[in-house]
Amino acid sequence: MFWKFLDDVNFVSRCRKYNIGLWQCPNFLFLVMGLLTVAAMFGTFFVSKSFDDETVTIVSVTIVTTIIVTIGSLIIRGVERIAEANVMKNEFISIVSHQLCGPLSAIKWNMEVLEGDGSSDNLQLTPKQTVFLNNIKEANDKMLKLVGQLLEVNRIDEGRAIFKSENVDLGEIADQAISELKDIISEREIEIKKRIAPDLPLIFVDATGMKTVVRSLVSNAIKYSRQKGEVEVDLKSSGRKILLTVKDWGVGIPRYQHRKVFEKFFRSANEARYRTDGIGLGLYLARAIVENLGGKLWFESEAGKGSTFYVSLPIVQKK
Repeated sequence: MFWKFLDDVNFVSRCRKYNIGLWQCPNFLFLVMGLLTVAAMFGTFFVSKSFDDETVTIVSVTIVTTIIVTIGSLIIRGVERIAEANVMKNEFISIVSHQLCGPLSAIKWNMEVLEGDGSSDNLQLTPKQTVFLNNIKEANDKMLKLVGQLLEVNRIDEGRAIFKSENVDLGEIADQAISELKDIISEREIEIKKRIAPDLPLIFVDATGMKTVVRSLVSNAIKYSRQKGEVEVDLKSSGRKILLTVKDWGVGIPRYQHRKVFEKFFRSANEARYRTDGIGLGLYLARAIVENLGGKLWFESEAGKGSTFYVSLPIVQKK
């Protein structure tokens, strides 16, 4: 609570974050306007008590009002500048991501051709060349995944995300998502403890979106767990909702950073920050998808003791 309060009142750091001067920063200008309003109230009171001439009172009130309106216009300009920067950023991300898709896909296709399908006329690679090719493929796949995330974030921010809901088995989706993470699970020697209720009802959601949510939560739990750690994945029905719980005993998230967890590009300031990949879009995407499907995503975490993420979805079926 104390750190949150300090962060809220530290308008200087917030202005630096926006990369604008104090007299263009809405946080600072709003504070100044508030102080001026209070001063104007007391000033007007004392002027009206000290002078019987109505003209003096009217002039003083007019001057103070003009100052407040001027500061208000500066606040609006500051907000407009931030909004324009945000629009330009989204446009830049969209253009760059689309431009990267083509070359990255071409690289992937050409590598698959080099790898061959077993026919006699394929290029024969030495073991060393095969290792290099696999390294390139892995790096290219990571780039394609990143570009895909950026495009999905852009679609969500612009309200263009399309969710194709159908009756699906969430337990089966969870199994598929965890199976796709077998490489990182093996690399970090993590034990995945699954507890999926056998009597789960079908639920009307977007299957691809929910697989992204499960994969993101489990992947995060694995990345921020210690080597040879444990991750629990619990899926059960609770009343008219289905509750998914992903728990780890890893490094956790400092309490003063809890409110930033679902922001774009956020990465927790803990001991695992510099040994994990990713740019901090997974949880932002996960919450956006869950909320678009009528659900809720929240978490509990303590630094050094791990994190628990919860997803609650209404049980809705369509015929």
